[in-house]
Amino acid sequence: MKNTILLCGVLLILVLTSGCSMTNVREHPTLEEQLLDVDSVLVITPAVTIEQINFSTENERLPDMERVVQQELIAFAERELNARGYEVVKFDLEKAINEDEELAYAVNQATEGFNEAKKTLYENALTEEEKRKFKVSVGTAVNIVSEKSGADAVLLMHYIGHRKSKGSVAKDVVVGVLLGALTGAVAVAPTEGSYVEIAFIDGITGEVLWSNMINSQQLNIRVADQVMASFPEDVDAPANVAKSEKIQDETIDIEAASTSAEVVN
Repeated sequence: MKNTILLCGVLLILVLTSGCSMTNVREHPTLEEQLLDVDSVLVITPAVTIEQINFSTENERLPDMERVVQQELIAFAERELNARGYEVVKFDLEKAINEDEELAYAVNQATEGFNEAKKTLYENALTEEEKRKFKVSVGTAVNIVSEKSGADAVLLMHYIGHRKSKGSVAKDVVVGVLLGALTGAVAVAPTEGSYVEIAFIDGITGEVLWSNMINSQQLNIRVADQVMASFPEDVDAPANVAKSEKIQDETIDIEAASTSAEVVN
C-alpha cells in the first residue's frame, strides 16, 4: 500500500513536469567527483510487473511478457553502460542469491532503500538547476552486494507496464464515441502504457548518484532508452572505449511474448 501511494505521488510529479522546463533526473551534488571511484557496475535483476487490464474479469499478470522485458532490460542496460565507458560486472546474481541469504537480503534492502530515497528525491518537481539538491543514500546493505560481486556501483531498474484486453479496448471505443456525441470531440484512451525508473547507486557509500523515471503510453524497451538518455559517462574511462550499438528494435512482440493472455475479456 505504501509503495502504491509513493508511485501515485511520483506519477503526479511526472505529469507536472511533462509540460514545462522541469526534469525527473536527480543527480548527486558532486556527481563527477563520485564517478572517479566508479569503473565497474553490477546490473541488478530488474523488477518487472506487467498486467492485462480486462473488461469483465480481474486483471491478470503476464509472466511470459515480464520475463521477456526483464531479459531485454538487462541486455539494454549492459549495452548502455559499456557505451558510456563502464565495465559491466559478469556476476550470476540470481544463482548467488539462491545460495547466499545474506546477499539476497542485501539486494532486497538496497531496493527498499531506494524506494525510501524516492520520497525525498521526488517529493517535489524540480528544474534542471535544482536536480542536484539532494545527497541521499539507500543504506549500507548495498556494500554487501558490492563486496560480493566486485562492483563499484549497482544499477537498479523497475518496470511497470499494462495493456488492455480486446474487450477493454472495445469498451473504451464505445465510451469515447458516446462522449464524442455529447461534447463534439472523440477522445481515444491509450491501449497500453509503462512506468520505468532507473537508479545508479554507489556500492560503497550507498548514495544515489543518478536516477530518472518516465511514464509512457508505450509498452516497449524504448521507454528505458529515454530514461537512460541523461545517464552520466565514466569520467575517467579510456578515450578509445568502444561505443555499443543502440537497440535496433526493442518493441515488445506482445503476441509472441504472452500467447497465454489471448482471452477476450
